[in-house]
Amino acid sequence: MDEKQKRKLERYLKNSTRFLWGLGPGNQKDNYEWLRAEGFEFTDGSYDHVTNQLLENYGIEQILKRIVIPRVQKLFIKKAIDFLRESWQAGSKPDVSFLRLYGIDKPLPFLEVNTQFNYVERWGELAGIWFEEIEPTQDFREMIK
Repeated sequence: MDEKQKRKLERYLKNSTRFLWGLGPGNQKDNYEWLRAEGFEFTDGSYDHVTNQLLENYGIEQILKRIVIPRVQKLFIKKAIDFLRESWQAGSKPDVSFLRLYGIDKPLPFLEVNTQFNYVERWGELAGIWFEEIEPTQDFREMIK
């Protein structure tokens, strides 16, 4: 991955409204325990503080290889990612009725669903980053298959 791509992904991560694009298993305590179980060392603090430590100590490539890609693969089966990618590329939000059909019980961080009125409100923060920046990158393509 070239420096320009690294810096862009770092900025996406730092400016995300959700810690690690919402891929963590729960609250701050759960997220930090999960990261430590995955072999990451850092001192506790705000999400911004921990994100900066992860970037400084491990770099964006290791964060993607060791956290983001495996977590997405754990949360979403391949046919679900394929369905979401097709919807993304078509420029349409998937109908909420299709989510369960593709095994998507918890659509975050790819989609934000309005549960009160049961519809897909918007694409989540990770969608564009995943489909436009991570998947097409040569360094990660083999990991994602």
